[in-house]
Amino acid sequence: MPRIDFKAVAIAFVAELGADAIIQNIVFFVFAQDYLADGISQQRLDQVQDTILKTTSFRPCIFVLGMITTVLGGYLAARLARRIPYYHGLAMGTVGIVFSLALWNKDAVWYDYVGLLLTIPASIFGAHFARPHMPQES
Repeated sequence: MPRIDFKAVAIAFVAELGADAIIQNIVFFVFAQDYLADGISQQRLDQVQDTILKTTSFRPCIFVLGMITTVLGGYLAARLARRIPYYHGLAMGTVGIVFSLALWNKDAVWYDYVGLLLTIPASIFGAHFARPHMPQES
């Protein structure tokens, strides 16, 4: 059985989480720019957040961007490990599913379930792109 480079998977996963957080904040402010003002109260910010989540295409947009970062996470894990890319993509997808289930929200909607189903294939797909950059096995 090939050995997984857990350090590569951990680095790639943290990078993916960081990218997701940054992207989510940027997209939120793009969607909420008409509702935000200087000195906004926390209560008003919570109302804006609820409005954005319920009345815009924010969540589907975040879903698509999240899938892109999942592909990139699988790619990064495989590139950092420099060997057995598909196993590292599988490891990234597995870590992503465990993390998602640990934070699972009972108010999940259809794309949350689709995201769970697509996490491992997306991570392996990203690792596939790293394959040409791997040293040839002898």
